[in-house]
Amino acid sequence: MKRALAYEWVRARSLRSTWLLLAVAGVLQFASGLYWGLKRDLGDVDAFTSAFGLAGKFGALLVAAIGVAASGADHQHGTWATTRLVLRSPGRIVAARALVTAGLGLLGGVSMVVLTAAGVVAGGGALPAGEGAAGRAAGAVLLLNVLSGLAGVALGGLLRHSGLAIGVFAVWAFVVEITLGLLVHVPATALPFTGTALFAAPGIGVFAGLAGAALAATGWTLARRDG
Repeated sequence: MKRALAYEWVRARSLRSTWLLLAVAGVLQFASGLYWGLKRDLGDVDAFTSAFGLAGKFGALLVAAIGVAASGADHQHGTWATTRLVLRSPGRIVAARALVTAGLGLLGGVSMVVLTAAGVVAGGGALPAGEGAAGRAAGAVLLLNVLSGLAGVALGGLLRHSGLAIGVFAVWAFVVEITLGLLVHVPATALPFTGTALFAAPGIGVFAGLAGAALAATGWTLARRDG
């Protein structure tokens, strides 16, 4: 497993897209924090918490793209045979990719939180004194990034096409869940992506369960299809 982690880490850090996507997510959060920090009509609304709305969700989509690249690019560029030769076990490969991507997602989440705070301060806004809403917002960003990265690894391995996998994730997060909430009246807190963004336990549990099941299915599929 140590060898698999080292292999996946070297490959992830060697891709310029990894750092570009994390940088874009950070810039989006800084801009969002700056925007909310500049607003003068917030009333009782917390600028720091408000800055994690749409920008935080787009940041999670970018982290999901990192996870997709970890799996999908292997098949698109014909390097799966080399990876399998070096690491042998499909389950070990998927686990290593999941751990490396989760780490990158956590790194991205921390940078997004820090840059959001910097943006709010740069815009003249005040950071919250308490830890309630602000702490939940920061926790939601970290969890959303990690789980989105894991979902990306699974989708990239199952669909074997980076563009398709990212598209499926984006449609689910920004179209299907909104439709379910509006037409079927499913509570937002129970939806995996939206519920996690709200730091709601039901949504977090559903997202974690789906991501875990999808990763297991990815390992099983790779073992059967390419074994």
